[in-house]
Amino acid sequence: MNKKTSSESGNTAPEGSSNTYPIRAVERVCDILDLLQRSRDGVSLPETAAVTSLPKSSAFRYLSALEARGYVERDEQSALYRVGLAFQPHNTRQLETFLAQADGPLQRLRDDTGETTNLGTLHGSTVVHNLVFESSQMMRLAARAGDRAPIHSTALGKAMAAELPKDRVLAILNAVEMTPFTDATITTPQAYLSALEMVRQQGYAIDDCENQADGRCVAVALQGMPFPCGISVSAPARRLTIDMVPAVVKKIRSVGRRLVRDFLTER
Repeated sequence: MNKKTSSESGNTAPEGSSNTYPIRAVERVCDILDLLQRSRDGVSLPETAAVTSLPKSSAFRYLSALEARGYVERDEQSALYRVGLAFQPHNTRQLETFLAQADGPLQRLRDDTGETTNLGTLHGSTVVHNLVFESSQMMRLAARAGDRAPIHSTALGKAMAAELPKDRVLAILNAVEMTPFTDATITTPQAYLSALEMVRQQGYAIDDCENQADGRCVAVALQGMPFPCGISVSAPARRLTIDMVPAVVKKIRSVGRRLVRDFLTER
């Protein structure tokens, strides 16, 4: 029989001792988040290092890990760090408003293409499928609303990642495992960065049987939004053929531009 710990047997900690056992790394993370919460304009890397008594290189690793999870965001122009989407209820309300507005247009895009349509956002290191409208076809490709997916193997992930700074993309990839779901899955950061260059040139992303065998998905990131998001069309590869992609992209872009325009107009 295993021995019980003091907590299991009902014993209390010795008088004068703390009931908590702080871990230095956790304390430093809390110090960073406290600093960011107090700052209105953002915090620089040197300031973060000073507050946490860390070398700049270590402070950068902490910030990058938090950024990959959505707890911290970095302004590319000022290089200042701020509290991320995970701690911003205002952005959560904005997202809820946007999803309500996008519901009808995404359904109509599904009806127009005959295939499953999705609206996804980037939350930390994963893609969240916020809206999913399934194709009426017997054979279809569809996630469920609320499902999470990796950025490295999905069209939505690539489309949104292509809009991010390189260092943030690398931070996300370093925080997750680039699992090979099929023989076509991209599994190295360098190959992924090269794929993002192609996404930027084309203006859209494609998952060409990378997340599911015989599954193809085309996605476009929505420009000008206060949070990373995109919309996509997914279907079995034999039905959504490569030569159909340009026409599908055109329809996605049209819906995306209208969604952004309507959302920003009503803010």
